[in-house]
Amino acid sequence: MAGGALGAAFLLALCSLRPEASLPQPADRHSPHNYIGRRAMVVAAHPLAVQAGLEMLRQGGNAVDGAIAAAAALNSAEPFASGIGGGGFMVIHRAREKKTTVINFREKAPRLASPRMFKDKGEEEKEWRTSSGLGVAVPGALAGWDLALRKYGTRTLAQALAGAIAIAEGGFDLSPTFSTINKDEYERLLKNLPEGSAYLNEGLPYEPGDRFHNPDLAGTLRLIAARGIKEFYQGEIAAKIVAAVREKGGIMTAEDLASYSAVELEPLRGTYKDMTILTAPPPASGGLHLIEFLNIIEGWPVRKWGRNSAAYVHHLSEALRLVFADRERYVGDPDFVSIPVDRLISKEHAAALAARIRADGPLDRYVAGEHARGEKDTANTTHLCVLDEDGNIVALTQSINDFFGTGISPQGTGFLLNDHMDDFAADPESVNAPGPGHRPVSSMGPLIMFRDGRAFLALGSPGGIRIFSSLTQIILNVTEFGMGLDEAIEAPRFFSFSTGGRPGPIAVESRFPRDILSALQAMGQEVEVREAYDKYFGGAQGIMILKDQKIIHGGADSRRDGVGAGY
Repeated sequence: MAGGALGAAFLLALCSLRPEASLPQPADRHSPHNYIGRRAMVVAAHPLAVQAGLEMLRQGGNAVDGAIAAAAALNSAEPFASGIGGGGFMVIHRAREKKTTVINFREKAPRLASPRMFKDKGEEEKEWRTSSGLGVAVPGALAGWDLALRKYGTRTLAQALAGAIAIAEGGFDLSPTFSTINKDEYERLLKNLPEGSAYLNEGLPYEPGDRFHNPDLAGTLRLIAARGIKEFYQGEIAAKIVAAVREKGGIMTAEDLASYSAVELEPLRGTYKDMTILTAPPPASGGLHLIEFLNIIEGWPVRKWGRNSAAYVHHLSEALRLVFADRERYVGDPDFVSIPVDRLISKEHAAALAARIRADGPLDRYVAGEHARGEKDTANTTHLCVLDEDGNIVALTQSINDFFGTGISPQGTGFLLNDHMDDFAADPESVNAPGPGHRPVSSMGPLIMFRDGRAFLALGSPGGIRIFSSLTQIILNVTEFGMGLDEAIEAPRFFSFSTGGRPGPIAVESRFPRDILSALQAMGQEVEVREAYDKYFGGAQGIMILKDQKIIHGGADSRRDGVGAGY
């Protein structure tokens, strides 16, 4: 089907709908609700993105086509979290060939980047990292989408963009989530957006229920659909990106954009009991550390302790702190630094870490490198999963880093530029220091799990440094505690970390029983209580294929606006 005809179908199906009414959802948005399918499933952080992906599948596209349609639609419907001004990773499983591959479309530092580029900014370092042109890394999303479609899709990029164009042009009513984030980032948006940008409502933040249109984004996507990604990386759009970045103090050049390419990689492989995990390798660190974390947990009696008991939370928090110590010391861009991946994900290394953990209280010190933690503590990014009728699966995580990225939008384009340069470490001596063409370490960790040679779970989440912790808890909820997928996603979460050898607090959602928190405090743990369903812990999306292969469950996190749909 031609892109124009498909676009007309999307306009008819999408533009007149309120997102909250467009797909069946539980009366209580926090109540566990598995979306059911028999042949195919799409889960994502916005109903209109789910519809875009599902429509692509119904039109005969495969999982890759559906995933790129949904990913592009998120640029229109959830623009504060991801888009063509950012990057990410996707894991693609081709059922017939029994092959799994990874597309790395992580952003790159400009060629003029240097290890001290932020350190020399003194007290204004944070502002330069997150709210200036210096914070913008070379975007990779379009290159990644295009590579995936050309190698493994059945539709063109123009067809995949049709839904996103329809949403941007037709508009939709904003959710409380969008409005809240828009208000939280208002000062930065007011400072950096061009006059008349759609991301403010006549210069003010949006309220829930306001209608949101983005005709500039629709025009940009139409131009890319007509001329291909060369227009973004070498044409008129590229010139606008460079001008916007330079105007805000950045160092990006036309050559940086023209030389960018996404890359295909072998997946990182790990095991947990009788299950195999395939995920994105570094510079994505989420999957690496999820495997390391699960290896530590594998030898523990977690069922005996009980889910979210004091012993469970204590031991897992201690393990998290040791994993973060390894992250600080070893993980950077593998094109420029040597990462001991095999050792970090070995069972022997996990056993040595587990042996250091005390049952009665925290360690005095969590042995780490001498480098400051790079990636910061935000709840950004987005994730989607797609399963098609042939059993092909895509797990895709993408981001512009902070909500609304840098807040910089090239004039007349309607999209936002990332602040992923902030994911580089502050210390110039770090393995994750900025450098020419380096990709910053990311916490993203899209994954697919297999049992008896069959894919049974696709999963991923936003949430910055909490991603692999949240995904691990969901996996344990399913595999150790017998939960359904959405019940596992909605269950209360916790998180801890270490930096510079010192422990961070254990952050918990307020649904944790008070006696558990008291027991943790009695062990000497510092506890930080957050909201009951806090987007700080991410917004996971997943697909689970039940053992008989006849029923598909989709799970979508109510901490954001996640939904699913199948047929």
